Amino acid sequence: MFDIDDALLTKVGYNIAIMTENQKDECKREIQEELNQRVAECFLPKLSEDEIVEFEDVQSNPDRTRRWLEEFHSDYATREDYKAVRQTMDSDEEAMSFYATALWLRYAIPGYHDIMQEIFDDYIGGLIDMRNEVNKQLGLVA
Repeated sequence: MFDIDDALLTKVGYNIAIMTENQKDECKREIQEELNQRVAECFLPKLSEDEIVEFEDVQSNPDRTRRWLEEFHSDYATREDYKAVRQTMDSDEEAMSFYATALWLRYAIPGYHDIMQEIFDDYIGGLIDMRNEVNKQLGLVA
């Protein structure tokens, strides 16, 4: 999991000093959603049909998500990484789904952490490059 916080928003070009908490939360949510999409595009081709069915069930069925977390990670609600995820989500259900999905992928995909880091770095690097190019075109930097 990655810490999508105010420091990251600043790094990619947001002026957080003039943003409301709701605006910052929305930006964080958009970054998280884009990362989720990129992860899915990367990982789904690596899974068998049975694994895809299980993955989709853990991801989209709230009862299944809850049971999976309670069975394999019963202390999830007290973990700092879950609490950080919960802060950026609208509901417990949404946070549990995201958290369970990430944990499930960690077990199912060899090298999951390294692949996730690469996806994250590529995406954030692209945002920074885009900001720099816009600033250059606007004459804000040489």
